[in-house]
Amino acid sequence: SLYERNNLSDIIKRAADQIFIPITVGGGIRSIDDAKNILRSGADKVAINTAAMKRPELITELAQNFGSQAVVLSVEAKKQPNGTWEAFTDNGRERTGRDVVAWIEQAVSFGAGEILLTSVDREGMRKGFDVELIEQVSKIIPVPLIVSGGMGQFSHFEDAVLKGHADAIAIADMLHYERTSIADIRQSANQAGFTVRNV
Repeated sequence: SLYERNNLSDIIKRAADQIFIPITVGGGIRSIDDAKNILRSGADKVAINTAAMKRPELITELAQNFGSQAVVLSVEAKKQPNGTWEAFTDNGRERTGRDVVAWIEQAVSFGAGEILLTSVDREGMRKGFDVELIEQVSKIIPVPLIVSGGMGQFSHFEDAVLKGHADAIAIADMLHYERTSIADIRQSANQAGFTVRNV
């Protein structure tokens, strides 16, 4: 609705005024106009999943209008009994029948400039990232890969980056439940030899 779009715009504007890191906004982006409203409100990038699944040309349209760097493909992956991963939507509830690795490769060829890859199986489990999945994806794409789902301790961060070759890590559970702080993560990353921003 118009009210929801205006409310989201206000939230993005307030966030952009108060924080000084790139902001990616996802959820309900189905058109160029949706993306334009979000980017004009102060977001740096838009993340798409379901709409891209339904109409992959949307990736190309967004990339042509706003640049690939502004288009993040969000992928929810579930491991299948045959050892492959299937892409899901709706927070891991809706099957798509698409192979994750093939879908990501296709999406990058359509113009996705960044991938946010979530292991639905590992999300909230605190048992580590799906390093095998990360490695499969990282070796076929030339764009940044952010991984999510499974961080329970700092060694999981190291595994995802050093073994899986992820470019970045998304952390929710550890921060939301105050089991660690960003300062502690930065310190651990520095001690492990990673280059991290100190702002």
